[in-house]
Amino acid sequence: MRLTDKEKAMLNGEEGEIRQQAIQALYDLAMFYDVEEFVEIVGCHDDSTVYAGEAQVAFAEMLAEKGAKFAVPTTTNATACDIEKWDRQKHDVETMSATRRIEAAHVKMGAIPTWSCAPYHIGVAPGFGQQFASAESNVICYYNSIIGARTNRYAGPLELLCGIAGRAPYFGLHVPENRHAQGLVKLGADIKPEYFTDESIWNLISYAFGSIVKDRVWALEGMPARGATNEILKQFSATAASSGGIALFHMIGVTPEAQTYEQAFGPNKPEEVVEIHLSDLRDAENQITNPDVTDLDAVVLGCPHASYNECVMVRDLFRGRRVNDNTNFWLITPRSVVDRLKDSGVYEDLVRLGVEVYSDGCILEYRNQKLGTRTMMSNSGKFDTYCFAMRGLQPVFGSMADCIESAVAGKVVKEAKPWRS
Repeated sequence: MRLTDKEKAMLNGEEGEIRQQAIQALYDLAMFYDVEEFVEIVGCHDDSTVYAGEAQVAFAEMLAEKGAKFAVPTTTNATACDIEKWDRQKHDVETMSATRRIEAAHVKMGAIPTWSCAPYHIGVAPGFGQQFASAESNVICYYNSIIGARTNRYAGPLELLCGIAGRAPYFGLHVPENRHAQGLVKLGADIKPEYFTDESIWNLISYAFGSIVKDRVWALEGMPARGATNEILKQFSATAASSGGIALFHMIGVTPEAQTYEQAFGPNKPEEVVEIHLSDLRDAENQITNPDVTDLDAVVLGCPHASYNECVMVRDLFRGRRVNDNTNFWLITPRSVVDRLKDSGVYEDLVRLGVEVYSDGCILEYRNQKLGTRTMMSNSGKFDTYCFAMRGLQPVFGSMADCIESAVAGKVVKEAKPWRS
């Protein structure tokens, strides 16, 4: 490998034992993939924060005790629970204690304590073309696709080592030539522009897109630029990374590396062209919805974590009505957004409506057996993809408006849509 003087110094142990071990592991990875050099990264999103066992906690504490420090700004992913309201979520003391140890170790290493799977909502994100490292799937997909930053789909805690070394092997999606689209998905003529007034169609197209593309880099043609908010593109990224293994997609005319067809494909021509039709959206919704569910134990929004704007939308969609007594409504958002909600008075409004606002944790870590939950409705394609496999919960997918109407009624309420006929 071609190494800079700084990289040689790290490998020689001149910057400490932990940085030496971090760069050595990355060096071994680079040699395995025949990579010729490292690239400096501007930041890292640390995904090793959800409690998964004592070994994970001990590893973080070992790094911190030996003086490990992040070389670049490093945000922290969601934890296993709301660290302040863990008991209300029915988490056990072991999970809470381990989570606090994880938090302490990462803060000691100099991490930015965001505790969120959506750090881009709180102003911490790389810029276009900047090199980065992440292992959280929706962050990878969003940063690569929506911002145009560059990261591979790393496995935790590999991105942790990248953050300590400030380096990543220069291969995969770090390299511009590897980011061109290989295939094309087009929207069929039966998917009309007026359908996009309902944000749920973005999730369903994303699910179908991910199912087709798997882990390849493909482009999507026919999506409207108008109405493509950060929140909608967040959901699209998260769902595509869940139904498939997508780390980068190009939405022609919308995403920064695909403002034109030619820009998306570069010197390539599509290896394959596939169309998505209303029937595919119907199939997608059937994949993430149990049609037999009518009564709801809970409605859950905030996968990935909700933005301030989404929290305000939730309040406004209730129109003064309250959550049904037989249904829970959980809204998960970053700590900094909770502070803003409290400052603006929106937090109190939500609480009066019967909404329980949580932060820090991943909703896929909820102790549903202790909470007595069997059925959950969400506007998240990612959550509804994973919740049965991870928690045994029966999922129901709907738009945010569907979710609020269902929470008020205490049973599943869905507006008629062309793909549901």
